[in-house]
Amino acid sequence: MLTTKSNERLAKVHPLLAEKVRQLCETLARDGLDIQVVQGLRTFAEQDALFAQGRTKAGPKVTNARGGQSNHNFGLAVDVCPFVNGKPQWEDNATFQKIGKEAKLLKLEWGGDWVKFNDRPHVQLPGLSMKDCNTIYNKSGRVLQRVWDAATAAFAQKV
Repeated sequence: MLTTKSNERLAKVHPLLAEKVRQLCETLARDGLDIQVVQGLRTFAEQDALFAQGRTKAGPKVTNARGGQSNHNFGLAVDVCPFVNGKPQWEDNATFQKIGKEAKLLKLEWGGDWVKFNDRPHVQLPGLSMKDCNTIYNKSGRVLQRVWDAATAAFAQKV
């Protein structure tokens, strides 16, 4: 069952993504797995702060994307993680593989398939490029709904 925090994160992303992530978590829960949403929509500033980590700030590198270069910035991606006894299990590769398999069955893109930066917690709606997202966002006066409308249309064409 998704926590209140996971549901709050899903409330801020594209509704189709939220629906599919809920399906993903429910499917895996039937196998006894507790999957929670640990990241959702990020501002450009939050993305830049994550990018600085492991570069100009302490900590490991967790992203190669600056603000405006991540689907998180447009509500088109979330990060999920398996939990055991209320604690995240970042090293549970077998469960991340299950997450990826189920995400792909739901027609989501899984970051665990990426070669350049393997991102096992990451799932996103496929269809729009970063250039598309930024162009639509900036031309609309930074209206996120316009990006979401385009993402809905692009996703429908892919499936």
